[in-house]
Amino acid sequence: MTNPVRQSFNRAAGSYAASAALQQLVRDQLLRQATRGLSTDDAGTLLDAGCGTGELLQQLRDDFPRAMIIGIDFAEDMLRQQVMTPGLCRVNADLQQLPIADASIDRYLSSLAWQWCDIARAVSEAARILRPGGHLWLTTLVSGTFTELALALDQVGLQPSRHLLSMPDATKVLNHFEQAALQVVHSQRDAVTTWHDDFASLRRSIRGVGANHLPSPVREAIDRSTRLALVHAYEQQRTTHGLPLTYNVLTIHAQRC
Repeated sequence: MTNPVRQSFNRAAGSYAASAALQQLVRDQLLRQATRGLSTDDAGTLLDAGCGTGELLQQLRDDFPRAMIIGIDFAEDMLRQQVMTPGLCRVNADLQQLPIADASIDRYLSSLAWQWCDIARAVSEAARILRPGGHLWLTTLVSGTFTELALALDQVGLQPSRHLLSMPDATKVLNHFEQAALQVVHSQRDAVTTWHDDFASLRRSIRGVGANHLPSPVREAIDRSTRLALVHAYEQQRTTHGLPLTYNVLTIHAQRC
């Protein structure tokens, strides 16, 4: 059966890198934290779970030439966007059902991919493939994301739940770690705001990273007059920086027991 979220990311593959300023900011911070203390001579096995178009993979390859580096993404068109580099293993697979042997990964990195997953399954798979003592570094979106858009939708009589992806609560995400063999070393939530010249470019920034998918039964059509009212409502939130769009990012560092 075709996965509709996979289809959404496949459609976004060509414009993903150009639209992904937020992803770059979060990814670079994750990389700094996850590789702190590692040297270029480290020869462990590193996994980029949800590698997208491969920016983090390339950085890992450059920084750790002796390591075994694996990238996994369930959108095959995202993988096709990557520059083919010797020494990188790329796999088209689901983070909830990884084709990786038990206890075989030293460091598991994932930047803004888990919000598309069943968190319990993703945690279970991460725990399964990490070696005892192995580390997980993760960023994912949680509730509080797109608050400005939710407010504008509500102001024009539209239900945010029928137009926005439902993001998990941070506390519930952390609870899943407590039930697995992964001890949370550190977690933090950060609100990251991007700024846009107009409503059309704001919407493109969401679509450009595949983050616009909703199940068909949930979506509702918006007529022209309602759309104009929505744009007007959002304009009330404009500042000198432009129109704001906030992402609530949860960062987790955990270790396999």
